[in-house]
This record gives sequence, C-alpha cells and structure tokens, in this order.
Amino acid sequence: MIDLPRIHIVAPAGVTTKAKTRKGIKTISGFGFNCIEGKSLFNKNGYLAGTDKERLADFQFAINDNPIAVWAARGGYGCSRIIDQINWKKFIKKPCWIVGFSDITIIHIFLSNNGIPSIHGPIINQAGDGVYKDEIIILSNLLKRYIFPEYILKTSIQNRIGEAISSITGGNLTLITSSLGTSSEIITDNKILFIEEVGEAAYRIDRMLIQLKRAGKLQKLRGLIIGHMTNITDEKEFGKTVSEIFLEHVSDYTFPVCFHFPAGHEAPNMPIILGMKAKLIVSKKSVSLKYL
Repeated sequence: MIDLPRIHIVAPAGVTTKAKTRKGIKTISGFGFNCIEGKSLFNKNGYLAGTDKERLADFQFAINDNPIAVWAARGGYGCSRIIDQINWKKFIKKPCWIVGFSDITIIHIFLSNNGIPSIHGPIINQAGDGVYKDEIIILSNLLKRYIFPEYILKTSIQNRIGEAISSITGGNLTLITSSLGTSSEIITDNKILFIEEVGEAAYRIDRMLIQLKRAGKLQKLRGLIIGHMTNITDEKEFGKTVSEIFLEHVSDYTFPVCFHFPAGHEAPNMPIILGMKAKLIVSKKSVSLKYL
C-alpha cells in the first residue's frame, strides 16, 4: 500500500463550516493527499474554532507530525491569541508548508522573519469551490512535485516600473499592522512586501499605511505587491482611491509597485510563496513574478 503525502487540516482561528470544510478536504484528497482532520477542527467557542488551548493543541500536533503541509480550514480571527505559545523547535529543524491567508498572516510573518517559506493561498473552505480550481492545481503541483508557479500579468496604469529580487513577506494589512511592537513584528528591510485587505474604509487603509511608514516598514523595501483590496468603502468621502493612498505613502521611495495582483479575499486567490527568493519585474507592458 502506497503512503499518500499527509496534510493536516486545522482551524487555528475562526469557526469553520463543516460542509465547506469537508467539501474542500474531499477535493484535496482527490489530488492524492491523505488529509488528517484536527481533533478540534469543528469546535466552537464564540467566534473562535474552540478554546485557545484546543486550537493550539491541534496546530502544535500538526506541525510536530512532519506532514507535507498544515493547511488552515479558514482564517477569520484567533491566530494572534496563540502565536506566542506555539513551540517551533521541532518544526524549525524540519519545516513543512503552512498554507492559508487572512488571519494566518500572523503565522506567515513569523515564518518569513525566520527564513522559512510558507504559502499564502486558498483556505480549505475555498478548495471545494470550482472557482478556485486553478489555485488548487497549482498548490497540488507545488506540494507534490515542488513545481513553483510563475505569474505573467497585465500591467496597471498605477504600477511603478522596476525590478526587485528578494523574498516576499506580508499578507493581510490589518494583521501586518497588528504585528508591530510584538515579538513577531514583521521584518520588511530589503524584502518585497505583499499586502491585501478586505472590508476596510479608505481612511483606515490610510491610517495603517501611515503606521507602517512611521515604523520604518516601507523605507527599505525592495518592492511592493498589492493584491485584492476587497470591499473598501468611503473612498469618495476620504477623497482618495485606494491606489492613490498607496502611491502617496510610497512617493518618497523608488522601489517597483504592482497593483491588482490576483491574491486575497476574492477569486482568483493565486498562491504566493512567502519567505522564498523571488524576482519581480514591473514593466510598461506586463508584470512577472517567479521564484529563484
């Protein structure tokens, strides 16, 4: 009997939906993986997928079990409540892929800070939705065959031309900002920063970017990739679009800027490998991102 590559399915943040999660697990299993459900995967403690102790235990067991990947069922909120209690000692000696986005950003940041690659990509609850089929195929090829994606995209009029070679860090803007002043504060010096966001008002986007700028997190970037900025409100009231807000706050710097990268809180949510060296080229005709 052939042992299939093991993937642990966990919910370290918000409550997950059993129907969507099981549908996603079925889809992933169909690609030749042995999906192992966390003991408290479907627990509920208010907004959270179980108590902090339960979610921590599931995640800790998963990363210690040496699977090919630990894949989050969903994001939401809750990872920051357990990040400081995770024991990474065994994992760091033999890392596996951590897959997810949104609240999982706080885990991605810790890993990127320590030079460990992870995957910003669809959660399990999206895996069973046909609209994310291409993303799941990319992830399957990456996990099983180490085939890394290469993206060639149409350019945007707001883009700023240039090239950057460095590892990528980042994820959700709110989580990036909330890392400041903590033991896992995001390290952005000489890196390409990726940012996406959902459901925020334009003035709050402005406020968070000002906080990043004041903290020196934009000053030494090699490049900036801006993904989906989904359901951003009050642009008219604030007097600036999201693109204008970003361009204003990076106007003092010369690094390349890419808008509308297809990743974040809507489809497509193309996988981005964080913590791994990549080459970003932003030209007048196209944008390319490949891993080195």
